[in-house]
Amino acid sequence: MEGLEDNIDVWRTTVILTPLRLTLLVSAASATLALAHEGATGVVKERMDLMERQKDDMKIIGNMAKGKTPFDAAKAAEAARDIGLTAKKIPELFPEGSGGGESEALPAIWEKWDRFTANAEDLGSAADPLVSALGDSENQDWKAAFRKVGEACKSCHEDFRAKKENGQQ
Repeated sequence: MEGLEDNIDVWRTTVILTPLRLTLLVSAASATLALAHEGATGVVKERMDLMERQKDDMKIIGNMAKGKTPFDAAKAAEAARDIGLTAKKIPELFPEGSGGGESEALPAIWEKWDRFTANAEDLGSAADPLVSALGDSENQDWKAAFRKVGEACKSCHEDFRAKKENGQQ
């Protein structure tokens, strides 16, 4: 009987408890990420929402570049236009004194304001050639233009955004 009980315990752990534990872990992690923006208010919430929108736009284009979704020039161009438009709004969403709390903004933003605003302008400027390249669905140069947009995002995040707990930007 003892061997049977051991087998039942192994089965219970493997088949029931392990998936349940994984589900709980994933749920807790998702809730933590959702709450990170949940506590933000005012201009901090506005800029977090804008950056989330830009991330969604980058994902649309990035998935096409990687072949994960079918290429749709109109949809990609719309996302690129949105990145260009939202880039122009970035400086106004970082008034002095709006760091800390739920914000991932580093003090370097206000210490190096000219460089920060230049990075936002670079993002907007990088989006324009991407929109143009996407206007011609036969043009594969759009991938190079997309890389420049990604580099503009990365440059700003490396210098002005706090690293997350997992070390990513």
